[in-house]
Parts: sequence; C-alpha cells; structure tokens
Amino acid sequence: MSVLNTPERKTIKLGEKEYRLSQLNLNVMADIEEAFNCSLMKLGRELEKRQATTLRRLIFILLKEEYPDITLAEIGRSITTSNLAMVNKTLAKILAGE
Repeated sequence: MSVLNTPERKTIKLGEKEYRLSQLNLNVMADIEEAFNCSLMKLGRELEKRQATTLRRLIFILLKEEYPDITLAEIGRSITTSNLAMVNKTLAKILAGE
C-alpha cells in the first residue's frame, strides 16, 4: 500500500498522553517535503539515518494540525530511549500506508 493511501489515523503515546496523528493530507505532505527538502516517497532515507532531528520534526508535522500549541521541545522531551522503538514503529507503519 502506498504512503498516500493511509487508511486510518494512527495514535502515538508520548509521555503519559496519547496523540492522534494527522492524516497525510496535502498540507501535511507539503510540510514534510519542505521540512526535509525531499519528496514524501524519499522520506524513508531520512528516517534510516535515525537522526533525532528528523524524528522530532516529522512527529511535530504530524501533530501540529490537531495540536497547534505543541512545540518541538515538548515532543523531544516526550521521546526517550524507553519509547523510541515504539515511535519508530508507528512512523514506519504510517509511511508504509498501514
């Protein structure tokens, strides 16, 4: 399944709070392309690098439509070594269109 055909909204738990991630609408896709200077289909390469800034920024983009007051710093504080694997798994599912 294509990343453009994401069937349902995913949730992600950061700290003690569960958040609903935005669907991949045109605004979200454009924000991702602008933030990473690459097409949505090539975003996987950025994630493979496992750079903290890439993960934090992607989660920020996926949350800001529903939670406009959330900050990069708040997201960064909420992702630790204890939930990093879960965050990566959730993002991989979204990008795979699951």
